[in-house]
Amino acid sequence: MLNYEEMQYFASFAETGTLSGVAEQFHISQPTITRAMKKAENEFGVPLFDRTKNSISLNDNGVYAAQEISILLKQTDETLRRVRAYDRANRTISIGSGAAVNLPELIQKLTENYPDKAIASELKKPPELLDGLDKNVYQLIILPFKPDNPDYRSLKIGEEHLMFLLPKNHRFARRKSLSLSELNGENMLLFSEIGFWADIVSRKMPDSRFLVQTERYSFEELIANSILPCFTSDLVVNGREELLGRRAVTIDDPEVNVSYYLVCKKETAREYSVLFK
Repeated sequence: MLNYEEMQYFASFAETGTLSGVAEQFHISQPTITRAMKKAENEFGVPLFDRTKNSISLNDNGVYAAQEISILLKQTDETLRRVRAYDRANRTISIGSGAAVNLPELIQKLTENYPDKAIASELKKPPELLDGLDKNVYQLIILPFKPDNPDYRSLKIGEEHLMFLLPKNHRFARRKSLSLSELNGENMLLFSEIGFWADIVSRKMPDSRFLVQTERYSFEELIANSILPCFTSDLVVNGREELLGRRAVTIDDPEVNVSYYLVCKKETAREYSVLFK
């Protein structure tokens, strides 16, 4: 039977129509391609080509064979992708999270308890996290709510409260608390890794414009040198607002107070039992 490379040569010939074109595409000699075409004809046991003194082309059998080979190549490529993904999954614990704040502690615990595994993480919105868990893209996810699914194992791992971080000369800087609507319409700095809160803020502050920063260093530089309000949380601020010349003000809206849950499938809960004690 034709091997993978020979099937690629045949499919390429169906596309390019010339032996020299195939040889150029794969950086091999034309006689190698000629031998592969001859082998294909021998393997199928039927004529696949129309030959003249100076040219070769696929006949009807050859066209049909090329279609079938293309299907086999796609199936083979998909099989290779799945096997490699399976291998990565066995060697990697993939975490999806709706917020960055819980990840360092979790990654450290995983590293200590699973030293032979690589740890990968990324930030996504809750619907993508749930979909990724169902499809085994993630082994663990962190959600800002407890999912109502009997097939999941969940554990509350913390709470967080969004806050305004205001310049000290801002008109509301002396307030103990504010609602999102009270700053609606003001231009705001926004860090891209604010996660699921971005949707809440956009919905509750529709008249505000957000200057989004993707790099933490640039974001903190802007905080230190800008008069624009921004957001922080009770887990992040920890007295740093004074260093930045700002005041942290509690946000009243109940939607910004969240509880985080570590979630996995029940079928894999035993494997991660050290996390769910």
